[in-house]
Amino acid sequence: MVISAVALGCKYVRLPYTIALVAVGLAVGLARPYFSLQVQLTPDLLFTILLPALLFEAAIHLPAAAIRRNLRTILILAVPGMLISAFLTGWGLHWVLDMPWLPCFVFGALISATDPISVLALFKQLRAPQSLSVIVEGESLLNDGAAVVLFNLLLAGETSWSKGVGFFLFESIGGLAVGAGLGWLVSRITERIDDHLIEVTLSTILAYSSYLIAQHGHTSGVMAVIAAGLVYGNLAMERSSMSVNTRLSLANTWEYLGFLCNSLVFLLIGTQVDLSKLSGHAVPIVIVFMIVCGARAVALFALAPFTRIPWRWQPVIFWAGLRGSIAMALGMALTLPEREELLLLTFGVVLLSVFLQGLTVKPLMGMLKIVSRNAPVLAYEARLGELMAHERALSVLEKSKSRYHISDEVFHEQAEPLRKSIERLRKEMTQYQTQEVLDEQRIDAGHLVAAAQRLGLREALMKGLIAEETYQVLRDKLGCDEGGSEDIAMEVVEK
Repeated sequence: MVISAVALGCKYVRLPYTIALVAVGLAVGLARPYFSLQVQLTPDLLFTILLPALLFEAAIHLPAAAIRRNLRTILILAVPGMLISAFLTGWGLHWVLDMPWLPCFVFGALISATDPISVLALFKQLRAPQSLSVIVEGESLLNDGAAVVLFNLLLAGETSWSKGVGFFLFESIGGLAVGAGLGWLVSRITERIDDHLIEVTLSTILAYSSYLIAQHGHTSGVMAVIAAGLVYGNLAMERSSMSVNTRLSLANTWEYLGFLCNSLVFLLIGTQVDLSKLSGHAVPIVIVFMIVCGARAVALFALAPFTRIPWRWQPVIFWAGLRGSIAMALGMALTLPEREELLLLTFGVVLLSVFLQGLTVKPLMGMLKIVSRNAPVLAYEARLGELMAHERALSVLEKSKSRYHISDEVFHEQAEPLRKSIERLRKEMTQYQTQEVLDEQRIDAGHLVAAAQRLGLREALMKGLIAEETYQVLRDKLGCDEGGSEDIAMEVVEK
Protein backbone atom coordinates (compact mmCIF):
# COMPACT_ATOMS: atom_id res chain seq x y z
CA MET A 1 0.00 0.00 0.00
CA VAL A 2 2.87 2.37 0.80
CA ILE A 3 4.54 1.64 -2.56
CA SER A 4 1.30 2.32 -4.45
CA ALA A 5 0.64 5.53 -2.52
CA VAL A 6 4.16 6.84 -3.18
CA ALA A 7 3.97 5.91 -6.87
CA LEU A 8 0.67 7.77 -7.22
CA GLY A 9 1.98 10.75 -5.26
CA CYS A 10 5.04 11.06 -7.50
CA LYS A 11 2.76 11.70 -10.46
CA TYR A 12 1.80 15.01 -8.85
CA VAL A 13 5.04 15.88 -7.04
CA ARG A 14 8.24 16.48 -9.02
CA LEU A 15 10.37 13.99 -7.12
CA PRO A 16 12.06 10.82 -8.44
CA TYR A 17 10.11 7.77 -7.35
CA THR A 18 12.99 5.87 -5.69
CA ILE A 19 14.09 8.95 -3.75
CA ALA A 20 10.53 9.46 -2.53
CA LEU A 21 10.45 5.84 -1.39
CA VAL A 22 13.60 6.29 0.69
CA ALA A 23 12.13 9.44 2.26
CA VAL A 24 8.90 7.60 3.12
CA GLY A 25 10.96 4.69 4.42
CA LEU A 26 12.74 7.07 6.79
CA ALA A 27 9.34 8.26 8.04
CA VAL A 28 8.16 4.68 8.47
CA GLY A 29 11.36 3.90 10.38
CA LEU A 30 10.74 6.82 12.74
CA ALA A 31 7.18 5.57 13.32
CA ARG A 32 8.30 2.01 14.00
CA PRO A 33 8.09 2.25 17.85
CA TYR A 34 4.46 3.33 17.61
CA PHE A 35 3.38 0.43 15.38
CA SER A 36 5.66 -2.38 16.67
CA LEU A 37 6.88 -2.68 13.08
CA GLN A 38 9.22 -5.63 12.59
CA VAL A 39 10.78 -5.12 9.18
CA GLN A 40 14.39 -6.04 8.38
CA LEU A 41 16.25 -5.76 5.09
CA THR A 42 18.38 -8.83 5.78
CA PRO A 43 21.17 -9.99 3.41
CA ASP A 44 19.21 -13.22 2.77
CA LEU A 45 16.05 -11.30 1.83
CA LEU A 46 17.95 -9.01 -0.51
CA PHE A 47 20.38 -11.45 -2.14
CA THR A 48 18.09 -14.49 -2.38
CA ILE A 49 14.66 -12.95 -3.02
CA LEU A 50 14.89 -9.38 -4.30
CA LEU A 51 18.24 -9.09 -6.08
CA PRO A 52 17.87 -11.95 -8.62
CA ALA A 53 14.65 -10.39 -9.93
CA LEU A 54 16.21 -6.91 -10.12
CA LEU A 55 19.36 -8.08 -11.90
CA PHE A 56 17.53 -10.42 -14.28
CA GLU A 57 14.97 -7.77 -15.25
CA ALA A 58 17.74 -5.30 -16.03
CA ALA A 59 19.85 -7.83 -17.94
CA ILE A 60 17.14 -9.19 -20.26
CA HIS A 61 16.52 -5.73 -21.70
CA LEU A 62 20.15 -4.98 -22.55
CA PRO A 63 20.59 -5.49 -26.32
CA ALA A 64 23.62 -7.58 -27.22
CA ALA A 65 24.64 -5.27 -30.07
CA ALA A 66 24.70 -2.22 -27.78
CA ILE A 67 26.67 -4.19 -25.19
CA ARG A 68 29.21 -5.28 -27.84
CA ARG A 69 29.69 -1.70 -29.01
CA ASN A 70 30.37 -0.51 -25.47
CA LEU A 71 31.87 -3.71 -24.01
CA ARG A 72 35.40 -2.39 -23.59
CA THR A 73 34.18 0.72 -21.80
CA ILE A 74 31.86 -1.27 -19.53
CA LEU A 75 34.54 -3.82 -18.59
CA ILE A 76 37.14 -1.12 -17.89
CA LEU A 77 34.78 0.82 -15.63
CA ALA A 78 33.28 -2.24 -13.92
CA VAL A 79 36.47 -4.13 -13.00
CA PRO A 80 39.63 -1.95 -13.00
CA GLY A 81 37.50 1.08 -12.16
CA MET A 82 35.85 -0.69 -9.22
CA LEU A 83 39.21 -2.01 -7.93
CA ILE A 84 40.84 1.45 -8.09
CA SER A 85 37.83 3.05 -6.42
CA ALA A 86 37.75 0.41 -3.65
CA PHE A 87 41.50 0.74 -2.99
CA LEU A 88 41.45 4.56 -2.87
CA THR A 89 38.37 4.57 -0.63
CA GLY A 90 39.99 2.10 1.79
CA TRP A 91 43.25 4.04 1.77
CA GLY A 92 41.44 7.35 2.45
CA LEU A 93 39.34 5.84 5.22
CA HIS A 94 42.46 4.49 6.94
CA TRP A 95 44.27 7.82 6.94
CA VAL A 96 41.28 9.99 7.84
CA LEU A 97 39.55 7.82 10.49
CA ASP A 98 42.64 5.83 11.58
CA MET A 99 40.92 2.46 11.11
CA PRO A 100 42.79 -0.83 10.55
CA TRP A 101 43.52 -1.66 6.92
CA LEU A 102 41.23 -4.71 6.55
CA PRO A 103 37.91 -3.08 7.55
CA CYS A 104 38.85 -0.02 5.46
CA PHE A 105 39.35 -2.08 2.31
CA VAL A 106 36.24 -4.16 3.06
CA PHE A 107 34.27 -0.91 3.26
CA GLY A 108 35.92 0.24 0.03
CA ALA A 109 34.71 -2.93 -1.69
CA LEU A 110 31.11 -2.78 -0.48
CA ILE A 111 30.65 0.94 -1.12
CA SER A 112 32.05 0.67 -4.67
CA ALA A 113 28.97 -1.27 -5.81
CA THR A 114 26.85 1.25 -7.76
CA ASP A 115 23.06 1.23 -8.00
CA PRO A 116 21.85 3.79 -10.58
CA ILE A 117 18.24 2.57 -10.82
CA SER A 118 16.67 5.98 -10.16
CA VAL A 119 19.11 7.61 -12.59
CA LEU A 120 18.23 5.14 -15.36
CA ALA A 121 14.55 5.97 -14.92
CA LEU A 122 15.51 9.63 -15.33
CA PHE A 123 17.55 8.79 -18.46
CA LYS A 124 14.49 7.14 -19.97
CA GLN A 125 12.29 10.09 -19.11
CA LEU A 126 14.74 12.58 -20.62
CA ARG A 127 15.44 10.37 -23.67
CA ALA A 128 19.15 10.28 -22.96
CA PRO A 129 21.43 8.67 -25.59
CA GLN A 130 21.07 4.89 -25.54
CA SER A 131 24.83 4.31 -25.36
CA LEU A 132 25.02 6.45 -22.21
CA SER A 133 22.25 4.40 -20.57
CA VAL A 134 23.87 1.12 -21.65
CA ILE A 135 27.26 2.16 -20.25
CA VAL A 136 25.79 3.22 -16.90
CA GLU A 137 23.56 0.12 -16.59
CA GLY A 138 26.18 -2.32 -17.90
CA GLU A 139 28.84 -0.92 -15.57
CA SER A 140 26.45 -1.15 -12.64
CA LEU A 141 25.53 -4.79 -13.34
CA LEU A 142 29.12 -6.04 -13.71
CA ASN A 143 30.36 -3.65 -11.04
CA ASP A 144 27.91 -5.18 -8.54
CA GLY A 145 29.16 -8.67 -9.27
CA ALA A 146 32.84 -7.68 -9.10
CA ALA A 147 32.31 -5.76 -5.84
CA VAL A 148 30.58 -8.73 -4.20
CA VAL A 149 33.43 -11.03 -5.26
CA LEU A 150 36.05 -8.61 -3.89
CA PHE A 151 34.07 -8.25 -0.65
CA ASN A 152 33.99 -12.04 -0.17
CA LEU A 153 37.68 -12.27 -1.00
CA LEU A 154 38.63 -9.71 1.65
CA LEU A 155 36.38 -11.27 4.29
CA ALA A 156 37.98 -14.66 3.55
CA GLY A 157 41.24 -13.10 4.74
CA GLU A 158 43.18 -14.09 1.63
CA THR A 159 46.51 -12.19 1.64
CA SER A 160 48.35 -13.96 -1.18
CA TRP A 161 48.13 -12.02 -4.45
CA SER A 162 48.18 -15.13 -6.62
CA LYS A 163 45.50 -16.89 -4.57
CA GLY A 164 43.47 -13.70 -4.38
CA VAL A 165 43.51 -13.20 -8.16
CA GLY A 166 42.65 -16.88 -8.63
CA PHE A 167 39.73 -16.59 -6.19
CA PHE A 168 38.47 -13.44 -7.95
CA LEU A 169 38.67 -15.01 -11.41
CA PHE A 170 37.11 -18.31 -10.27
CA GLU A 171 34.11 -16.62 -8.65
CA SER A 172 33.60 -14.16 -11.52
CA ILE A 173 34.18 -16.40 -14.53
CA GLY A 174 32.57 -19.38 -12.82
CA GLY A 175 29.42 -17.39 -12.11
CA LEU A 176 29.29 -16.05 -15.67
CA ALA A 177 29.73 -19.57 -17.06
CA VAL A 178 26.97 -21.02 -14.87
CA GLY A 179 24.53 -18.23 -15.77
CA ALA A 180 25.34 -18.28 -19.50
CA GLY A 181 24.97 -22.07 -19.64
CA LEU A 182 21.60 -22.05 -17.86
CA GLY A 183 20.43 -19.11 -19.98
CA TRP A 184 21.32 -20.99 -23.18
CA LEU A 185 19.62 -24.18 -21.93
CA VAL A 186 16.35 -22.46 -21.01
CA SER A 187 16.41 -20.54 -24.30
CA ARG A 188 16.66 -23.79 -26.24
CA ILE A 189 13.84 -25.35 -24.18
CA THR A 190 11.51 -22.40 -24.83
CA GLU A 191 12.11 -22.70 -28.58
CA ARG A 192 9.93 -25.82 -28.51
CA ILE A 193 7.18 -24.25 -26.40
CA ASP A 194 4.45 -21.83 -27.39
CA ASP A 195 2.74 -21.20 -24.05
CA HIS A 196 3.27 -17.81 -22.46
CA LEU A 197 2.50 -19.03 -18.92
CA ILE A 198 5.09 -21.83 -19.10
CA GLU A 199 7.69 -19.55 -20.69
CA VAL A 200 7.21 -16.86 -18.02
CA THR A 201 7.52 -19.55 -15.34
CA LEU A 202 10.72 -20.92 -16.92
CA SER A 203 12.23 -17.42 -17.01
CA THR A 204 11.46 -17.03 -13.29
CA ILE A 205 13.06 -20.40 -12.54
CA LEU A 206 16.11 -19.32 -14.56
CA ALA A 207 16.53 -16.07 -12.61
CA TYR A 208 16.53 -17.75 -9.20
CA SER A 209 18.12 -21.09 -10.06
CA SER A 210 21.12 -19.41 -11.70
CA TYR A 211 21.79 -17.51 -8.47
CA LEU A 212 21.26 -20.50 -6.17
CA ILE A 213 23.24 -23.00 -8.29
CA ALA A 214 26.17 -20.59 -8.64
CA GLN A 215 26.19 -19.90 -4.90
CA HIS A 216 26.06 -23.63 -4.17
CA GLY A 217 29.05 -24.10 -6.47
CA HIS A 218 30.98 -21.37 -4.59
CA THR A 219 30.93 -19.00 -7.56
CA SER A 220 29.28 -15.60 -7.88
CA GLY A 221 25.49 -15.80 -7.90
CA VAL A 222 25.25 -12.14 -8.91
CA MET A 223 27.42 -12.74 -11.98
CA ALA A 224 25.36 -15.84 -12.81
CA VAL A 225 22.05 -13.94 -12.81
CA ILE A 226 23.52 -11.20 -15.00
CA ALA A 227 24.85 -13.71 -17.54
CA ALA A 228 21.61 -15.70 -17.52
CA GLY A 229 19.56 -12.56 -18.16
CA LEU A 230 21.80 -11.35 -20.98
CA VAL A 231 21.80 -14.71 -22.76
CA TYR A 232 18.07 -15.34 -22.29
CA GLY A 233 17.10 -11.80 -23.29
CA ASN A 234 19.14 -11.94 -26.49
CA LEU A 235 18.39 -15.55 -27.47
CA ALA A 236 14.92 -16.48 -26.26
CA MET A 237 13.22 -13.08 -26.31
CA GLU A 238 14.81 -12.10 -29.64
CA ARG A 239 13.98 -15.30 -31.52
CA SER A 240 11.51 -15.07 -34.35
CA SER A 241 9.41 -18.00 -33.12
CA MET A 242 8.36 -16.30 -29.87
CA SER A 243 4.78 -15.08 -30.22
CA VAL A 244 3.76 -11.51 -29.53
CA ASN A 245 1.60 -12.72 -26.63
CA THR A 246 4.56 -14.45 -24.97
CA ARG A 247 6.85 -11.50 -25.61
CA LEU A 248 4.39 -9.08 -24.03
CA SER A 249 3.73 -11.44 -21.11
CA LEU A 250 7.45 -11.73 -20.38
CA ALA A 251 8.01 -7.99 -20.67
CA ASN A 252 5.02 -7.12 -18.45
CA THR A 253 5.78 -9.78 -15.83
CA TRP A 254 9.41 -8.76 -15.43
CA GLU A 255 8.56 -5.07 -15.53
CA TYR A 256 6.17 -5.64 -12.62
CA LEU A 257 8.63 -7.82 -10.66
CA GLY A 258 11.37 -5.26 -11.23
CA PHE A 259 9.09 -2.44 -10.07
CA LEU A 260 7.96 -4.32 -6.97
CA CYS A 261 11.42 -5.54 -5.88
CA ASN A 262 13.07 -2.20 -6.61
CA SER A 263 10.35 -0.41 -4.63
CA LEU A 264 10.74 -2.78 -1.67
CA VAL A 265 14.51 -2.32 -1.64
CA PHE A 266 14.40 1.47 -1.56
CA LEU A 267 11.53 1.54 0.93
CA LEU A 268 13.32 -0.89 3.26
CA ILE A 269 16.58 1.07 2.95
CA GLY A 270 14.77 3.99 4.59
CA THR A 271 13.31 1.84 7.36
CA GLN A 272 16.74 0.47 8.36
CA VAL A 273 18.35 3.85 9.01
CA ASP A 274 18.49 5.18 12.56
CA LEU A 275 18.55 8.94 12.03
CA SER A 276 19.47 9.66 15.64
CA LYS A 277 22.67 7.61 15.33
CA LEU A 278 23.49 9.08 11.94
CA SER A 279 23.17 12.64 13.22
CA GLY A 280 25.84 11.89 15.82
CA HIS A 281 28.23 10.77 13.05
CA ALA A 282 27.36 13.49 10.54
CA VAL A 283 30.89 14.85 10.14
CA PRO A 284 32.61 11.47 9.53
CA ILE A 285 29.82 10.47 7.13
CA VAL A 286 30.24 13.64 5.04
CA ILE A 287 34.03 13.16 4.98
CA VAL A 288 33.67 9.52 3.92
CA PHE A 289 31.12 10.47 1.24
CA MET A 290 33.64 12.94 -0.19
CA ILE A 291 36.34 10.22 -0.13
CA VAL A 292 34.02 7.79 -1.95
CA CYS A 293 33.14 10.37 -4.61
CA GLY A 294 36.78 11.41 -4.98
CA ALA A 295 37.89 7.80 -5.40
CA ARG A 296 35.29 7.19 -8.12
CA ALA A 297 36.27 10.42 -9.88
CA VAL A 298 39.95 9.47 -9.90
CA ALA A 299 39.16 5.97 -11.18
CA LEU A 300 36.82 7.19 -13.93
CA PHE A 301 38.91 10.08 -15.23
CA ALA A 302 42.16 8.08 -15.04
CA LEU A 303 40.62 5.29 -17.13
CA ALA A 304 38.68 7.56 -19.51
CA PRO A 305 41.53 7.73 -22.11
CA PHE A 306 41.27 3.94 -22.50
CA THR A 307 37.52 4.13 -23.21
CA ARG A 308 35.38 5.77 -25.87
CA ILE A 309 33.38 7.94 -23.48
CA PRO A 310 32.77 11.47 -24.85
CA TRP A 311 34.09 14.11 -22.47
CA ARG A 312 30.61 15.52 -21.80
CA TRP A 313 29.38 12.11 -20.66
CA GLN A 314 32.19 11.55 -18.17
CA PRO A 315 30.84 13.84 -15.38
CA VAL A 316 27.36 12.27 -15.78
CA ILE A 317 28.70 8.70 -15.55
CA PHE A 318 30.73 9.71 -12.49
CA TRP A 319 27.79 11.38 -10.74
CA ALA A 320 25.28 8.69 -11.79
CA GLY A 321 27.15 6.06 -9.73
CA LEU A 322 24.73 6.12 -6.79
CA ARG A 323 25.17 3.73 -3.88
CA GLY A 324 22.17 1.69 -2.84
CA SER A 325 20.82 -1.75 -2.02
CA ILE A 326 23.91 -3.93 -2.54
CA ALA A 327 26.09 -1.68 -0.38
CA MET A 328 23.46 -1.82 2.37
CA ALA A 329 23.14 -5.61 2.20
CA LEU A 330 26.91 -6.17 2.21
CA GLY A 331 27.20 -3.81 5.17
CA MET A 332 24.65 -5.83 7.13
CA ALA A 333 26.52 -9.03 6.26
CA LEU A 334 29.70 -7.78 7.96
CA THR A 335 31.15 -9.87 10.78
CA LEU A 336 34.16 -7.66 11.63
CA PRO A 337 34.58 -6.04 15.08
CA GLU A 338 34.14 -2.64 13.41
CA ARG A 339 30.75 -3.70 12.01
CA GLU A 340 28.60 -1.05 13.74
CA GLU A 341 30.81 1.86 12.71
CA LEU A 342 31.09 0.63 9.12
CA LEU A 343 27.34 0.06 8.97
CA LEU A 344 26.64 3.64 10.07
CA LEU A 345 29.06 4.96 7.46
CA THR A 346 27.42 2.78 4.80
CA PHE A 347 23.89 3.95 5.66
CA GLY A 348 25.02 7.58 5.73
CA VAL A 349 26.85 7.43 2.41
CA VAL A 350 23.90 5.66 0.75
CA LEU A 351 21.46 8.33 1.97
CA LEU A 352 23.70 11.20 0.83
CA SER A 353 24.22 9.47 -2.49
CA VAL A 354 20.52 8.85 -3.11
CA PHE A 355 19.38 12.34 -2.20
CA LEU A 356 22.33 14.52 -3.28
CA GLN A 357 23.36 12.72 -6.45
CA GLY A 358 19.89 11.48 -7.39
CA LEU A 359 18.38 14.98 -7.28
CA THR A 360 21.21 16.73 -9.15
CA VAL A 361 21.85 14.40 -12.11
CA LYS A 362 19.12 16.07 -14.19
CA PRO A 363 20.49 19.63 -13.76
CA LEU A 364 23.99 18.31 -14.51
CA MET A 365 22.80 16.77 -17.78
CA GLY A 366 21.07 20.00 -18.69
CA MET A 367 24.17 22.04 -17.92
CA LEU A 368 26.29 19.76 -20.12
CA LYS A 369 23.58 19.93 -22.84
CA ILE A 370 23.36 16.15 -23.10
CA VAL A 371 19.58 16.40 -23.20
CA SER A 372 18.33 19.83 -24.18
CA ARG A 373 14.54 20.00 -24.12
CA ASN A 374 14.03 23.70 -24.84
CA ALA A 375 10.69 25.48 -25.09
CA PRO A 376 10.24 25.30 -28.92
CA VAL A 377 10.82 21.52 -28.92
CA LEU A 378 8.40 20.97 -26.03
CA ALA A 379 5.76 23.16 -27.69
CA TYR A 380 6.22 21.36 -30.99
CA GLU A 381 5.93 17.93 -29.32
CA ALA A 382 2.76 18.99 -27.50
CA ARG A 383 1.10 19.98 -30.78
CA LEU A 384 2.42 16.90 -32.57
CA GLY A 385 0.95 14.60 -29.92
CA GLU A 386 -2.40 16.37 -30.00
CA LEU A 387 -2.45 16.35 -33.83
CA MET A 388 -1.72 12.61 -34.02
CA ALA A 389 -4.46 11.91 -31.45
CA HIS A 390 -7.04 13.87 -33.45
CA GLU A 391 -5.96 12.31 -36.77
CA ARG A 392 -6.22 8.85 -35.29
CA ALA A 393 -9.67 9.60 -33.87
CA LEU A 394 -10.92 10.95 -37.21
CA SER A 395 -9.54 7.94 -39.08
CA VAL A 396 -11.28 5.50 -36.71
CA LEU A 397 -14.52 7.48 -36.94
CA GLU A 398 -14.48 7.46 -40.79
CA LYS A 399 -13.79 3.71 -40.93
CA SER A 400 -16.50 2.97 -38.37
CA LYS A 401 -19.25 5.10 -39.93
CA SER A 402 -20.65 2.45 -42.22
CA ARG A 403 -19.63 -0.54 -40.10
CA TYR A 404 -21.52 0.65 -37.02
CA HIS A 405 -24.26 2.47 -39.01
CA ILE A 406 -23.50 5.89 -37.56
CA SER A 407 -25.94 8.48 -38.90
CA ASP A 408 -24.66 11.44 -40.95
CA GLU A 409 -25.80 13.89 -38.31
CA VAL A 410 -23.90 12.19 -35.46
CA PHE A 411 -20.87 11.62 -37.68
CA HIS A 412 -20.61 15.33 -38.59
CA GLU A 413 -21.10 16.34 -34.94
CA GLN A 414 -18.04 14.31 -33.99
CA ALA A 415 -15.93 14.76 -37.13
CA GLU A 416 -16.19 18.51 -37.67
CA PRO A 417 -14.48 19.58 -34.39
CA LEU A 418 -11.70 17.07 -35.11
CA ARG A 419 -11.15 18.47 -38.63
CA LYS A 420 -10.97 22.04 -37.30
CA SER A 421 -8.50 21.03 -34.60
CA ILE A 422 -6.34 19.18 -37.14
CA GLU A 423 -6.27 22.19 -39.46
CA ARG A 424 -5.41 24.55 -36.58
CA LEU A 425 -2.61 22.34 -35.24
CA ARG A 426 -1.04 21.91 -38.69
CA LYS A 427 -0.83 25.69 -39.08
CA GLU A 428 0.61 26.11 -35.57
CA MET A 429 3.27 23.47 -36.18
CA THR A 430 4.70 25.44 -39.09
CA GLN A 431 5.65 28.18 -36.59
CA TYR A 432 8.01 25.84 -34.74
CA GLN A 433 10.34 24.81 -37.57
CA THR A 434 13.46 25.97 -35.70
CA GLN A 435 16.84 24.25 -35.90
CA GLU A 436 16.18 22.54 -32.56
CA VAL A 437 12.88 21.14 -33.83
CA LEU A 438 14.49 19.98 -37.09
CA ASP A 439 17.18 18.18 -35.08
CA GLU A 440 14.47 16.52 -33.01
CA GLN A 441 12.66 15.47 -36.20
CA ARG A 442 15.87 13.94 -37.52
CA ILE A 443 16.21 11.86 -34.35
CA ASP A 444 12.57 10.74 -34.53
CA ALA A 445 12.89 9.94 -38.23
CA GLY A 446 16.01 7.89 -37.50
CA HIS A 447 14.10 5.87 -34.91
CA LEU A 448 11.26 5.28 -37.39
CA VAL A 449 13.69 4.17 -40.09
CA ALA A 450 15.43 1.77 -37.68
CA ALA A 451 12.07 0.32 -36.59
CA ALA A 452 10.98 -0.09 -40.21
CA GLN A 453 14.26 -1.80 -41.14
CA ARG A 454 13.90 -4.20 -38.26
CA LEU A 455 10.30 -4.89 -39.24
CA GLY A 456 11.39 -5.67 -42.81
CA LEU A 457 14.15 -7.99 -41.67
CA ARG A 458 11.80 -9.78 -39.28
CA GLU A 459 9.24 -10.25 -42.04
CA ALA A 460 11.88 -11.62 -44.42
CA LEU A 461 13.08 -14.04 -41.73
CA MET A 462 9.59 -15.22 -40.79
CA LYS A 463 8.70 -15.87 -44.45
CA GLY A 464 11.85 -17.91 -44.94
CA LEU A 465 13.39 -15.48 -47.42
CA ILE A 466 16.62 -15.12 -45.42
CA ALA A 467 18.45 -17.40 -43.00
CA GLU A 468 18.92 -16.70 -39.28
CA GLU A 469 22.65 -16.04 -39.82
CA THR A 470 21.90 -13.53 -42.59
CA TYR A 471 19.33 -11.84 -40.38
CA GLN A 472 21.85 -11.40 -37.57
CA VAL A 473 24.51 -9.99 -39.92
CA LEU A 474 22.10 -7.54 -41.56
CA ARG A 475 20.63 -6.41 -38.25
CA ASP A 476 24.07 -5.52 -36.90
CA LYS A 477 25.12 -3.93 -40.21
CA LEU A 478 22.03 -1.73 -40.48
CA GLY A 479 22.21 -0.79 -36.80
CA CYS A 480 18.47 -1.30 -36.46
CA ASP A 481 18.66 -3.06 -33.11
CA GLU A 482 18.08 0.02 -30.98
CA GLY A 483 14.39 0.52 -31.63
CA GLY A 484 11.98 0.35 -28.72
CA SER A 485 8.99 -0.72 -30.79
CA GLU A 486 9.79 -4.36 -31.54
CA ASP A 487 6.64 -5.67 -29.88
CA ILE A 488 4.46 -3.34 -31.97
CA ALA A 489 6.39 -4.21 -35.14
CA MET A 490 6.03 -7.94 -34.52
CA GLU A 491 2.32 -7.56 -33.86
CA VAL A 492 1.91 -5.71 -37.18
CA VAL A 493 3.78 -8.50 -39.01
CA GLU A 494 1.61 -11.22 -37.49
CA LYS A 495 -1.59 -9.36 -38.29
